[in-house]
Amino acid sequence: MKYFYFFTFFLVISSVSFGQNSTFSQHKYIIVDSTFDFLKQVDRYKTSSFTKFLFNKAGFNAYLDTDELPKDFLDNKCNALYVTIKDNSGMFISKNFIELKDCNEKLVFSSNKGTSKLKDYERAYRESIRKAFATIPNLHFIYTSAIVNLVKPHKKKSPSIQETITVIPVSDIPANVKVVQPIVSTKKDLVNESKKLEYPLLYAQEINGTYQLINNTPSVLFLLLKTTDKTKFIIKDQNGVLFNKGTYWLAEYYKNGVLTIEKYQIKF
Repeated sequence: MKYFYFFTFFLVISSVSFGQNSTFSQHKYIIVDSTFDFLKQVDRYKTSSFTKFLFNKAGFNAYLDTDELPKDFLDNKCNALYVTIKDNSGMFISKNFIELKDCNEKLVFSSNKGTSKLKDYERAYRESIRKAFATIPNLHFIYTSAIVNLVKPHKKKSPSIQETITVIPVSDIPANVKVVQPIVSTKKDLVNESKKLEYPLLYAQEINGTYQLINNTPSVLFLLLKTTDKTKFIIKDQNGVLFNKGTYWLAEYYKNGVLTIEKYQIKF
């Protein structure tokens, strides 16, 4: 009962919008808008083609919606995620973030904002989009199996390359950009790592000042709201709290009207 008033208070006053699916489906393609709403022209300042370039360089099969598209995509348009860039720029600073939606227009993933103070529009948008892309450390969780099946190694390369997933080349990121390093490992490695731990391992993905906790499936188990105490979080939509106990994190929440208590290892 001592936690009831604590999390009830925050749940009443806190409202955060998430478009994340509880379970990420695997999609084969990335389809990038050729015309972003805030620019109103096809590939203005080369923003669309640059976004496509970033996804392709990270190992995905990315296309503009005006490109010649694969037949299996045309037969099943839910075989892809759809990417657009949103703009929240001011007079002296460019601010952009990346959104990925499924074929039903549901928001699957949203990056943090990337910013730029460059005066040249093309260079400014490139910098802000690149920074936004760099804030998606767990993006490869959505595609682990799909990438392994998609990437065909060159004849001179070892087939083991298929098992290495690089989310974003560090060499392409400006030195002044703070990057959350992605976890580069195979799904098998992640499962083995989790087995070695005393409690189930979750990965914290920060989105617009809040967190989602992802397991190795991958599935989103919890959506977290921040409190003034960095060791305590509100578990959104589940009437619960998450707090640090030193060597592990303790989740207390109600499931089907029953108080549930679980312990986790969490990587922020």
